[in-house]
Amino acid sequence: MTSWTSIEIATGADAAPTMVFASGETLFAPDALRDRIAALVGSTGFDAKPGRWLDLVGEAGERLIVVAVGADADHWRSAGGHVVEAIRGLQLKTARLPATAELGIGDALTDLLEGVLLHGFRLDQGRRDPVPGQFASTLLIAEEDGALADRARLRADPVNRARAWVEQPANLLTPAVFAGEAEAALAPLGVIVRQLGSAELEALGAGGILAVAAGSANEPRLTIAEWRGAPDRDGWDAAFVGKGLTFDAGGLNLKPRPGISKMKFDMGGGAAVLGAIERLALRKAPVNIVAIVPMCENNIDGKSYRPGDVITSLAGLTIDVQDTDAEGRIVLADGVTYAITEYDPGTIVDVATLTGMIMGVLHEDFAGLFTGDDALAASLTEAGAAVHEPLWRLPLVASMDYLVESPVADVSNLGAPGWFGMGTGSPVAGAKFIEKFAKGRRWAHLDIAGTGWASRRSSRCGPGATGFGVALLDRWADLATGR
Repeated sequence: MTSWTSIEIATGADAAPTMVFASGETLFAPDALRDRIAALVGSTGFDAKPGRWLDLVGEAGERLIVVAVGADADHWRSAGGHVVEAIRGLQLKTARLPATAELGIGDALTDLLEGVLLHGFRLDQGRRDPVPGQFASTLLIAEEDGALADRARLRADPVNRARAWVEQPANLLTPAVFAGEAEAALAPLGVIVRQLGSAELEALGAGGILAVAAGSANEPRLTIAEWRGAPDRDGWDAAFVGKGLTFDAGGLNLKPRPGISKMKFDMGGGAAVLGAIERLALRKAPVNIVAIVPMCENNIDGKSYRPGDVITSLAGLTIDVQDTDAEGRIVLADGVTYAITEYDPGTIVDVATLTGMIMGVLHEDFAGLFTGDDALAASLTEAGAAVHEPLWRLPLVASMDYLVESPVADVSNLGAPGWFGMGTGSPVAGAKFIEKFAKGRRWAHLDIAGTGWASRRSSRCGPGATGFGVALLDRWADLATGR
């Protein structure tokens, strides 16, 4: 079972070091301590820049830790990360925060505690020897702030679960394990989870998923998670379709080193949509949304699908396989088709670590957004901005249809090579391919290959899997249904 640890947040009070905050000349501290802390800070010449902290001893012998806070839009969530860094840097077993009323930060404590939980995340892989400085720690808060802590856990836990799945090695998180863990996490929350295996996919005619999975000893799964938070209302507001490649070797078009070792993360889109369903279920959101995740491995074997093959998708469209490493769009095509035929949703949003080239355009700062629907683009962009998971819309117009044309099949999975011969990695070609299977529906594609894994610290997390998309889709569900 994939598990993770984080700093524990508990209510109570003891003699643990007290954490307060400084932003420029402003101190967020209890009135009884503010003047003393200000004097001590002034005497040390402490420069309150984010990422710095000051360890002090007050007049009564109490230990006070001043954590610097920035002024950016997400500064309290980021400050939660600095709390974690201070706790680990000082190797504290326990620290405490004054009550919100004493700190004077109001409901921002929820963002702060969410930041603590997100930055405190560590995947538990059963190391024999613990990593120095990463022992379990507890942050104590006042009893009256317990509800804010509960809200922070509701936000953070699904993101951390998604991150844990993404970071789990592929030999431990096979498609069957991923599907089983998704069901174990979601079913107790009232989510209806179904799994289709190879036999069911064969009976359906899901030729895309089956072709990609053919080269692996680990059988594929199509996992469907239904959250029906508005049971009195007919129909489905949306379907979230997530790419669930638990490992992508590239197939016969083998990926090169060293990037291939990172390809356990290629199920980041699937983890994101399942995490979004968990958040919706935890807060009992009055929406009807289904997540659909094709889960498989793209590996090498005598049974692998080949460049030049023509396969038949679940939609009945034939696919000219020009590159076996352009597999994500193929499994997403079957996922989108399943959403349309089985659920007829009002909107479809697919999420995938689809192309390496998106990182060359947007780096780790924005996910690529593709849609022909201006209103949908606006609502997704607004949702991303609200939760600090930004999107950047890229063009997707009819004149680009040539990118996926084929002389031998209905559609090609490889974009036109262009000047640099990099058709496989074209984010637009990937989106154009999936668009063919959306059948004119209200649809958007999010390419999170750059934002799904961080090389450096952000306000939301440290290096590693980010869980990008969980908060965005959860927020978008409210915007899309007028809440």
